[in-house]
Amino acid sequence: MFKSTTLKLEECSTLLDQLRTAQDITNSLQVEGKNIPGFDEWYATKQQEMRADELLRFIHEARIKDFHEGKHRLRFPGTYIEHFSTGQAGPPPMPNASLVIGTEGPFWIVNRGTPKEKRIPIRSGGKWIVQVTIEDAPSVHKGIKLTRNDPISLCGLAIDYFQNLVHEAKSKFC
Repeated sequence: MFKSTTLKLEECSTLLDQLRTAQDITNSLQVEGKNIPGFDEWYATKQQEMRADELLRFIHEARIKDFHEGKHRLRFPGTYIEHFSTGQAGPPPMPNASLVIGTEGPFWIVNRGTPKEKRIPIRSGGKWIVQVTIEDAPSVHKGIKLTRNDPISLCGLAIDYFQNLVHEAKSKFC
């Protein structure tokens, strides 16, 4: 049950890990466009647009805070468990792993108390919801009041903006 949802969650987790190590989209665009005639002038107007946008400024500041300070604005108020079965969750990933259920969901903790301590999310064995909110979430994007400010909606809007930005750059300069 919820196999497809579990697979999507695993995919999201993988993508989040990739996102954490990815180069900044706007920096990449600047580097690639630096020798193209007219790019700097065009991009300067886009920078003003991004600085004036509450959502894009939020994304930029959140990236800097996460990348340079190791802090993020995600908050996990709680995990709501309908049912959980340790038998269905599968065996521990290694001997002496500890099962922990916290505000970020159920995890195995391996190598506890050592430099190699690690949390491994448990993806099966029950039904639970992990509530995620964003601290000081933006409320406006492109002059329009946001109706949703959950992490997925905000990231989706930011990705849409950057896709359009890159498309515009390609259309104008390629």
